[in-house]
Amino acid sequence: MTRNNNIFTIHEGLFYQDGKPVFLNSGEIHYFRIKRHLWDVHLAAAKEAGLMAVSSYVPWDWHEPQEGVFDFSGTTLAERDLQGWLNKCREYGLHAIVKPGPYILAEYRGAGLPDWFLEKYATQVRMRNKKGHIVASEGVNLFHPVYLEKVTHWYDQIMPFISSNESSRGGAVIMMQICNEIGLFSWLAHQADYGGDVKKHFTEWLQNRYVNIDKVNRLWQTNYNQFNDTELPPDVDSPFESKGDRARDFDWHFFWRTYYANYLKMLTRMARDRGVTVPFYHNLPGWIYGHGYEFPVNITMYDELYGEKSDIIFGVDHIPEFVSHRNMHDDRIINDITVAMQGNDKPLFAAEFQSGSREYHVVTNPREMELFYKASIANGLKGWNYYMFSQGRNPERKGYSGDTFYWFNPLTGEGERTTAFPLVQRMSRITDTCGTLFITAERRAEICVAFYPPYYTSELERPENGASELTFVPASIRRPAWFDGLLRVLQVLNIDYDMVDITKISHVQLQKYKQVWAFCTDEMDAREQQILVDYTSAGGKTMIFPYLPDRDIPQQPCTIIRDALGMRPSGKEFIDSPLIDILGLRDIKCANPQITYSEDSLKDEQVIARTLSGKACGFIKRLGLGEVVHLGTWLGFDTEGHKPAYMALLNRMGGRLRVASTSNDNITVRQRFNQRGSAVLFAGNYFNEEQQVSIKYTHPGSGETLSLPYSGEAISFPPLYAFLSPVCLEIDEGLTILHCTSDLLAIDKTGGSLAITVYGDRDLAGELVLEGEVSSVSLDGLILEQRLSDNRKVFCYNHTHKKEMILRIKR
Repeated sequence: MTRNNNIFTIHEGLFYQDGKPVFLNSGEIHYFRIKRHLWDVHLAAAKEAGLMAVSSYVPWDWHEPQEGVFDFSGTTLAERDLQGWLNKCREYGLHAIVKPGPYILAEYRGAGLPDWFLEKYATQVRMRNKKGHIVASEGVNLFHPVYLEKVTHWYDQIMPFISSNESSRGGAVIMMQICNEIGLFSWLAHQADYGGDVKKHFTEWLQNRYVNIDKVNRLWQTNYNQFNDTELPPDVDSPFESKGDRARDFDWHFFWRTYYANYLKMLTRMARDRGVTVPFYHNLPGWIYGHGYEFPVNITMYDELYGEKSDIIFGVDHIPEFVSHRNMHDDRIINDITVAMQGNDKPLFAAEFQSGSREYHVVTNPREMELFYKASIANGLKGWNYYMFSQGRNPERKGYSGDTFYWFNPLTGEGERTTAFPLVQRMSRITDTCGTLFITAERRAEICVAFYPPYYTSELERPENGASELTFVPASIRRPAWFDGLLRVLQVLNIDYDMVDITKISHVQLQKYKQVWAFCTDEMDAREQQILVDYTSAGGKTMIFPYLPDRDIPQQPCTIIRDALGMRPSGKEFIDSPLIDILGLRDIKCANPQITYSEDSLKDEQVIARTLSGKACGFIKRLGLGEVVHLGTWLGFDTEGHKPAYMALLNRMGGRLRVASTSNDNITVRQRFNQRGSAVLFAGNYFNEEQQVSIKYTHPGSGETLSLPYSGEAISFPPLYAFLSPVCLEIDEGLTILHCTSDLLAIDKTGGSLAITVYGDRDLAGELVLEGEVSSVSLDGLILEQRLSDNRKVFCYNHTHKKEMILRIKR
């Protein structure tokens, strides 16, 4: 991906407009769900809200109402005037993001496929189960010739139209979605498509992967004579019958990753061949009723498209529904896994960023959303698309939920502004003021968590009944042990860590970390086991839990880690209400089973954990220049006692744990740094009650530990609130903001003074700390007392309720 002037591009993990890096600030407005005479009202509001772009689906069904009859000018209906919509976007100084499908989903009946198409061809093209029955899903066989024929006709019309409206040609369009959430159908239905030519595609994939049928037979424990004899795996309700059956199930999943990649690459070629040159993206869904623990499944489904395998970027759908301490960790994990798999060369973008609710009973409010928006910046987003900015009114017979599409948005369908509008407007001003800092700031972490995609390769996984002989089934324990366990407690403890996709890196790339945490079950391929061994042997500290793998993903023996350590389990314990003693801490809750090791095998090693019966279930063992810390169980995170247990392990493994910290674990802090000597500090309270806290953070230049408030005393932190403070941000020659507890909405220089527009919660003390010479600072005309400390100037003030204020600095 290259950067050019005067067009919208992607380069080195950032969005660029006119050759300059930008925070992509977009909002979703569905022109086909808004009356034509109200388009101006919505676009004017979008511009006033500070949006850079507006996004909309372009429904195939809407613009080809009859087969072969296309309308992009409003001839048949005013709201079909797509050209008029794009022209108006340009008139209002807004860019456009278009999403022409063929699938759009969007709670649109038929998911955007034309009514005439479904009425005529549905029985031919619908997904089918192993028995040949149509699946209760809107999904179709993606390579069915009838489907592809009609998609081609649609692309023949819409792609040249989009091409002619690109920003590089004087139009509004800067980016395009290539289909939408295509893996969603199988994930939600927990059902693969067995129809059409799926068997043919699978056979070809197998032959390319294995070449020799004998290898397939050895891994699957089958007896096929040739590849054409192979059968498709059973449907998802059939339990595994053997290890070989589970190996086949993994191949079935890996095949679908190639299948989806081939489909999206085909659509990409079709669009490019028809003249579209703007960047492409595809959505990643996965939140379930306010939780993201299944989101990684959807991320792994596109593994064959990440990095240099395609030019598609993948945008996450962030729909937390409610925001609280219960799901405060989910969005960061989703972001981290997306970046780990997609790579740093493509920007992290929230393609659907909650603004309102698609379900009337899920009532969102601006305060929760503000906390989430600010946290999302701290968690690395380079852009977002408010979904929805405008409420929609469904055309007759088109809405999945009847007349109304989305509730509690910044704008109603009629263009009336709600209490959500000022928040979007304020966030636009925050990103305009500090956007460059936000998008260029990165973590400084000495701890790394390894992500292993096969543990989430499970959207079609069948029941386990013991035939696979697994001690730990990843799908059964990954949420409590890893997602809501390790990763949640690291965030609650404000530990700084990075995440890597261990299938995409080398042990050399891990060497920058002091410690690596690896959630391991029975299965791990040789390459990844060897990476952990090599990293440790070179001097790293590696935490492995709850098992030392004994096989690879094809279910063949693979004991590289065990062999390197010279260790084998001696047994396992299942105990009612299991507890362990670990690193001097007694009665720490854990899970069954506990994997135990003989005393003889550990006579020269440090035992760190024992079961209630006194057997060793955790140890530290030297490996080359480094150490492996192994715990033969998992802790999760559902008691207060787990925090000191994790802290004991973290401290034992060494390295700097935090660059920012708090006196109160109920306050979350994160700090990111750029290459120009500045940083951004996030502090948030996910609890619905006030907290008392003092904060420590790191000076990005000197490494000095600083306090907020500067005095080091505790301050009151309002409930469900957060602030983003620049750290060492230069605002004038020789003058920097060390920190500020207010939102910075604008920084203007006039003559010899600076005017900083600020906003904040009335229950949070305002504090501005400056480095550099100033003669005075006033707030709305009143001179503030200047407190000198270590050659820094501290100014304290109160925020006025829901009112912007002006801090005027005279040099």
